[in-house]
Amino acid sequence: MQVLVSKYAGFCPGVKRAVKLTLQHGEGKPGRVATFGPLVHNAQMIEHLAAKGIRTLDSVADAPEEIIVVRSHGVSPSVMAALKATGKNIVDATCPFVSKIHSIVDSLDNRCLIVIGDAHHPEVQGILGRARYGVSVIDDEDSASQIHTDLPVTVVVQTTFDQQKLKGILAILQEKFQDIEIHNTICSSTRDRQREVAELAKKSDLMLVIGGKNSANTGKLVAICKQSGVETHYIQSVSNIEPHWFSNVFTVGIAAGASTPEWIIREVVDMVMETNNEGIEEVKEDSNAILDEQSKPLGVGDIVVGNVVQVNPDEVLVDVGYKMEGLIRKDELSFRKVENCSELVNVGDELEAEITRLTEDLLELSVRKLTQSKAWKTVKEAFDNQTSVSGRVVEVVKGGLIVDLGLRAFMPASLVDLRFVEDLSQFVGQEVTVLVIELERRRNKVIVSRKAQLMRETEAKKAETLATLEEGTTVKGIVRRLTNFGAFVDIGGIDGLIHISELAHHRVEHPSEVLKEDQELDVYVIKVDAESERVSLSLKRILPDPWTEVATKFKTGDAVEGKVVRLADFGAFVELIPGVDGLVHVSQISDEHVEKPEDVLATGQVVKVTILDIDVQAKRVSLSMRDAVRTGKKFAKEERHQESSIGATIGERLGNFFDQEDE
Repeated sequence: MQVLVSKYAGFCPGVKRAVKLTLQHGEGKPGRVATFGPLVHNAQMIEHLAAKGIRTLDSVADAPEEIIVVRSHGVSPSVMAALKATGKNIVDATCPFVSKIHSIVDSLDNRCLIVIGDAHHPEVQGILGRARYGVSVIDDEDSASQIHTDLPVTVVVQTTFDQQKLKGILAILQEKFQDIEIHNTICSSTRDRQREVAELAKKSDLMLVIGGKNSANTGKLVAICKQSGVETHYIQSVSNIEPHWFSNVFTVGIAAGASTPEWIIREVVDMVMETNNEGIEEVKEDSNAILDEQSKPLGVGDIVVGNVVQVNPDEVLVDVGYKMEGLIRKDELSFRKVENCSELVNVGDELEAEITRLTEDLLELSVRKLTQSKAWKTVKEAFDNQTSVSGRVVEVVKGGLIVDLGLRAFMPASLVDLRFVEDLSQFVGQEVTVLVIELERRRNKVIVSRKAQLMRETEAKKAETLATLEEGTTVKGIVRRLTNFGAFVDIGGIDGLIHISELAHHRVEHPSEVLKEDQELDVYVIKVDAESERVSLSLKRILPDPWTEVATKFKTGDAVEGKVVRLADFGAFVELIPGVDGLVHVSQISDEHVEKPEDVLATGQVVKVTILDIDVQAKRVSLSMRDAVRTGKKFAKEERHQESSIGATIGERLGNFFDQEDE
């Protein structure tokens, strides 16, 4: 028979810390320490504490003990005030994850609090005492759907709540409330424990879950096992085991709640192993390896994992399951220079660190040393294989940037981008992908280049673009550069050229008249030369053709105005509408002889012309200024004649009128 023990069985960091603090203060002094409420939800552990003279208090009235320990579940502000009012020495062993919830609730301003958890659980009771603007406690989807409030909503979760059950509840709340702020405050230990038990149940024929009957987190582990369909027994100790459970069972999984002491788990494992003599020793060793992991002696250079329990400006305390918290000084958290450790870590964070000093009363750790050691390996592999690595820009220094790769890397300003960057501060806080171009461990020298990585990406993208680009198609691009002869457009790792003649249907003096840098646009692919990596583009060919308007807008004989846009030896080109120019031949400029058009005309001059001929297919319009002048003169002459005629007629009539009066 094989026995599999969950690697997360037993005390969680919060419970471990509370027990350790209680035992430390009660060491050798029976009757000096009491706990406010049961320290853990485990009868055997309570009996163990009682044997050491540590009593459980339901009320603080007339308690003779000098020290009162607040258990890991925490208490409300009013209860804490009452405890302090006794004058006793109050040791606050509230779990850091619970303290985090307290901080969230304390900071709420005019928001309704929703607590997802068991309303009768001491942790939840302690949270409720902090609510100021209305509060609801829910533990299932039905109760979630019944909540009504006009206030914005903030959600916190009991640290030991069922992660799977939480998903359905949150889905209902998110649909019900628009202004909702969700904090998934299930502690990492609970999430890991529940996930591990679910996997363990799949591998086992029988599950034993060890814990007190009033332990909420143990009950959830039992529910998870039963959901998997495996036979599951909820036991408090070895005395609850029935030998007949193991008939025809090949694999037994053993899990335990966060309040279950290690020795109880050991007793259960030993009892299970004694039910079958075959292969006992081998399996027993494997099982005990998990149980012994936390109790093996520590030494300098060992790697430990723990949860942050306190964050001070210059140092951090971490619970690593040792008789004392590990101390990490600010400069050992990271090579980054910060004013306060809170810029790097929070209470409840899980950290992996290396032991740098160990004495009877001091455990010093370094995250920086361990991180750098791992980072050097990663960076060297990247350098040797010329693969990219990612890091965060943390600082602007003289000549470039500092990039956090788990170690301090320098990126010269000239290697930050494909183009020169004047303001490097815009990159601070950004995640960047770089190539390691220089590496020297002895001098802690790491030089990286984002430019080299961008060039590599550009070349790869260029090859892909050239392989797929087809002439006669339209693609998207970004204007990168304007020149006198055209515009260069990035169409995917390669810059294609729009010649100035392909920018518009009308004459363009400079590309800036039509385009601006960084402008996004569609362009037409005229020609692709993959060998020389040259691409010719056009904007004009996807724009509406103005000649389609000519047939309906103009006809032969029309007198119109236009602008002289170009002069040649043989005549002048006059723009009728943007994109449509007509030619005034030199012979049609004037009735008088014109040697050169520039003698009588200038570019930009507005002139009157008559349309002599229109050929839409050939895109040609013949114009005459001479006819327009004649027409204008003829019209003026006729107008003057009409005026003189009218004048004579009136004079005659008036004269006749006066003549008649004389008679």
